[in-house]
Amino acid sequence: MFTHSEPGEINWHALVPAKAMHAAKSRLNRDELVAAFLTDTVTALIGSPRVGCVSVITSDRELEALAKGLGAQTVLEPTPSGLLNALELGMYTIQPSMGTVIALGDLPCLTPADVNAFLESADLHDSSFLCDSEGTGSTMWARRPGSTALPHFGIRSRAAHRESGSIEIPGSPRAHRDVDTPTALWDAIRIGVGPATMRALDETAPILATISGLDPIKAVDESGHQRAYPDYTLIEILAPKIGQRVQIDPANKNITLAQ
Repeated sequence: MFTHSEPGEINWHALVPAKAMHAAKSRLNRDELVAAFLTDTVTALIGSPRVGCVSVITSDRELEALAKGLGAQTVLEPTPSGLLNALELGMYTIQPSMGTVIALGDLPCLTPADVNAFLESADLHDSSFLCDSEGTGSTMWARRPGSTALPHFGIRSRAAHRESGSIEIPGSPRAHRDVDTPTALWDAIRIGVGPATMRALDETAPILATISGLDPIKAVDESGHQRAYPDYTLIEILAPKIGQRVQIDPANKNITLAQ
């Protein structure tokens, strides 16, 4: 565990729920981004001097190992039980003297400065939250030590948090931007994603290349690197030929003619 909080300030314990990679972000169809989003979220929390401990709650052994490698603690779910049940499990691990802050695991734009700003305001309220970019959900929630307030993440959680008495706190576009859809991912890229997400996007971005071999298909990309693509699907390429210019899509494992 790491500790870094100033005397007189609330020492916050952050919880980050993380679905198993095969079950998360189905609308993005890019499982590799799950780990990247989680990495950037946890890194931002660990980087905040207001946060004394971070725990990732997951049933996924790979994500458990990832979280530990980042310096976070983990709470392993025996089986996936839903977001609120996972958070309840995590909240049992928090010491009564610490404040609780929850951040969703898909905040790739989040920075330590965003976490600091939210927690400085959260110091003043029994419970508080920050809504998502769409204005219907929530990305972060906090309660002071001794509070019995409960989180209400899920459909229309912004309204549920308000109805329960939580105070809404404004934040930067980075803190509001969770990512569940291709449109949200595009917006996150526009705002500026963290280094882990940027690396994952680079690894899955479409590649322009020239076919250099057949059966299996081989292609040379623009940097001169040749690679075989035996498990990729050819889209509208009936008779591939050496020398054809193609676009290779690692995210969906298909090859199309270059436009």
